Amino acid sequence: MKKFIPLLLTLVFLAFLLYFVPFKELKETFRRLNPSDVFLAFLFYSLSQIFRSLRWKLLLKDFTFLQSFAINSANIMFNNLLPARTGELSWFYYAKRLGVNLSYSLWSFFLGRLYDLLSLSFLLLLSLSPLYKPLLFLALFLLFFSLFFYRLYLLLPSSGRLSLLKNFVRREASFRLCAGLFLLSSFSSLSKFISLLLLLDMWGVALHRVFIAFLGGELSSSLPLHSFMGFGTYEFAFSLPLRFLGESLKDWLKMGFTFHSFLLLSSFFWGIPSALLLSRGRL
Repeated sequence: MKKFIPLLLTLVFLAFLLYFVPFKELKETFRRLNPSDVFLAFLFYSLSQIFRSLRWKLLLKDFTFLQSFAINSANIMFNNLLPARTGELSWFYYAKRLGVNLSYSLWSFFLGRLYDLLSLSFLLLLSLSPLYKPLLFLALFLLFFSLFFYRLYLLLPSSGRLSLLKNFVRREASFRLCAGLFLLSSFSSLSKFISLLLLLDMWGVALHRVFIAFLGGELSSSLPLHSFMGFGTYEFAFSLPLRFLGESLKDWLKMGFTFHSFLLLSSFFWGIPSALLLSRGRL
């Protein structure tokens, strides 16, 4: 039954989507996409993956950029295909094939993902701060926390599993590394967000609302239940926050489905050759 749950969720979502958005409207939405906008959106998506790959290279110093890019691309593709972040296992598998021991790759991965969350939260708070000014102070606190995280190892316990993280941070982290991780994670998120704006021509929409939808979609793949290729969970995470803000669920479902389809195709474009090269030991 567990194997059929993701497929069932996808079928339920597609039925729900077609109930709210007629197939003709979906077809017309894709038909109206400007090829030059799609190409520019893909360039910014690719730029986002370059920033993510540079972020991994900061953590895995012995990797070449091509190795970092290949691992990152394969990891994203498998995350899109497999439910509940099980695609993350590909990252550890390929890192081990390239000679990284599991303990080091585990804490490197944890640190990279932590800075993904910190940068997204910072950008969200910053985008909302014009509406509620106290959020600017919270954003600045997150920035301070991110830059000086390498000093916080002193607060971690010296026994138990967290002692391993403490030793890793004390040995590997520095202000330069933390600043680099934060900047590269932020640039990656912004580049991907710009690809959304370009693809759907959403420059005239309130950017903080678009970013809320974008953030919901980004966080959807960490849900414990995840549909096949994320269809359904991504779209609802993308559109429901805007529904609570009074926006049309139909319109945002349609936009979420369009952008999600674009992300899947883009991830396959880089992920398939990367996985093949890594699996055959060509990198």
